[in-house]
Amino acid sequence: MHQSKKSQELCCIDQNHSPLQAMFFQCSHILHRRVGKRASRQRVLKMLLADESLTQGELRKRLGIQAGSFSELAARMEKRGLIQREKDTRDRRRVILRLTEQGRVAAGQPNEIGDEELFHALTAEERETLQGMLQKIIDAFDAWKRREKLK
Repeated sequence: MHQSKKSQELCCIDQNHSPLQAMFFQCSHILHRRVGKRASRQRVLKMLLADESLTQGELRKRLGIQAGSFSELAARMEKRGLIQREKDTRDRRRVILRLTEQGRVAAGQPNEIGDEELFHALTAEERETLQGMLQKIIDAFDAWKRREKLK
């Protein structure tokens, strides 16, 4: 496979990673900078808008976010007045999340950047192929995590 000058440079920056890993890191960094934090917040808002209320654990699992990271995100969203958190009256260990009026307004706003802006260099067919390949990587990683838990 042809290796671009940019991917060769990325590999040279960090000898511990392959060019493919370096490119994933760069893409991850770009995505996080451009959409990451706001995208997570927007996903939470949209899910709560659709389901009215969810427990913090349910929402965290749906989003695939670590418990500590999600707690920080929820705290920031609560501080900004987007959500309210309350203890479940039936099970005090559970925290229920609901949108505030301000959160409902924010949930209706479009994401800061969409697929068209992120993936404009790819054709529709290439996007579909990329999505399938990324899903294979995610599935393989999930299977690896499950095997590691069994050890």
